[in-house]
Amino acid sequence: MDENKVYVEIVAGPFAGQRFYFHEQDTFMVGRAGDCTLSIKGDKTLSRHHLFIEVNYSNVLIRDLGSLNGTRVNGRLIYNGRDKGGENAPPALALHDGDRIDVGSTAMIIHIDYPVVCVDCGVEIPVEDKEGCEFINGSYICPRCRATDVEVEVPEEYRKERIRMSRAQHEQADQNPGKVLEELLREYLQAQGQQGADPQIHGYTDLEVLGEGGYGVVYKARRVRDGKTVAVKTMLQTRKPEKRKLLLFEREKEIVAQLDHPNIIHSESAGVWNDIHFIEMDYISGGSLWDLMEQGKRKVNLVTAVPLIIEMLEGLAYAHDVEVVVTTEFGKTKQRGIVHRDLKPSNVLLDQHSNTITAKLSDFGLAKAFGAAGCTQGVLSRTGTTCGSPVYMAPEHLTNYKYVKASTDVFELAATIFYMLAGQPVRPVRKGQEPFKSVVEEQPRRIADFMSDCPPGLSDVMDCALAYDEKERFKNGREFLDAMKTVF
Repeated sequence: MDENKVYVEIVAGPFAGQRFYFHEQDTFMVGRAGDCTLSIKGDKTLSRHHLFIEVNYSNVLIRDLGSLNGTRVNGRLIYNGRDKGGENAPPALALHDGDRIDVGSTAMIIHIDYPVVCVDCGVEIPVEDKEGCEFINGSYICPRCRATDVEVEVPEEYRKERIRMSRAQHEQADQNPGKVLEELLREYLQAQGQQGADPQIHGYTDLEVLGEGGYGVVYKARRVRDGKTVAVKTMLQTRKPEKRKLLLFEREKEIVAQLDHPNIIHSESAGVWNDIHFIEMDYISGGSLWDLMEQGKRKVNLVTAVPLIIEMLEGLAYAHDVEVVVTTEFGKTKQRGIVHRDLKPSNVLLDQHSNTITAKLSDFGLAKAFGAAGCTQGVLSRTGTTCGSPVYMAPEHLTNYKYVKASTDVFELAATIFYMLAGQPVRPVRKGQEPFKSVVEEQPRRIADFMSDCPPGLSDVMDCALAYDEKERFKNGREFLDAMKTVF
């Protein structure tokens, strides 16, 4: 096992002396509820789900989930619900090696035994230099890169290839990668003497923005080698991961390329240019399910919805059944079943031909794998919008992140279907509410309460798919599909 690790050491309270180790991306939930990683049932000063820590190798973040009595880091109160009416919890805070966290009668120390690397050049930063090299959100810049003020670096020998983020762009990139990516592409062209030219990516031109995601922009583009119109999903790398971790992301791209089903977007190729990772996909002209819902403002009528629901489930059933070849450090091996991990209306694309619309699932595992490789800040620390993941997220995405499986996809596609049919999310969205708190504390609503024309049997199927306890759900997309076919 890799010797590098993160661990939480409990130094005060009923569990003093215990340690919790993390060797890969994971979460650590603290509270009174039984599904917390550290469940402290007897401490009434804690909220049911008080806080969680997101571990992404050396990048470790803490987030208070809108608790009543707050959380202290190194003695400083990072949130106090009594002062703010339980609303507007602050964003995730970066943790450092040796930080002390006090919550109720429990105290813990965070230990980070991973080396830190420069976000610009990837060089490892010595332990004694870490404090002076700290940048933002738990990231670091080495002295050599910190001394460089050039916003766009284009060495003579790489004049057509090299672009680089400025300090200001680094600060923006985690929260608004799409904006920074567009700036970088324009600055690259400016350095090439093409002032005012439209953005380009190596191998693609005539870029037209189709949408923005958590890590970059999706473009409609013309492939230079043959003129074919394709979609290019870009993800801006804001941190320099270790080569071994980046290979995990490459493996996910390898898996996606093997998926071949009429209800899953086909990905023909993938690559990286500078710090911009891109995946080429079939261009789908009909937009997304989120677009059909007018950004969540309207529900989809049953006549239109039923065939799309069955097609989404057909795609998911195939993904959960398919056998793919995976490259590991020990060679190639076979793996059965692919978990999406981020199903939502914006990841359901609609292929329109004449008067027919075909639903196609997109983005299988790629966004989560990108974050897990350490290429960006964190995955779970992003709150998103109403279209963002927390609205559709299954509870175990926070309480048991490392082991999410096909039943998690079942919940998240069911939550997508609920929004599609009801015109509102499966859990109530309250202004100012901490979005992740609702994931673990709000029970899913019943579809029959929001549809006057709810078909017989649909509510029972949806209740099963949306069960809070994953053991009570359909185990995979195939079971969900078979159950839904008894209704429609």
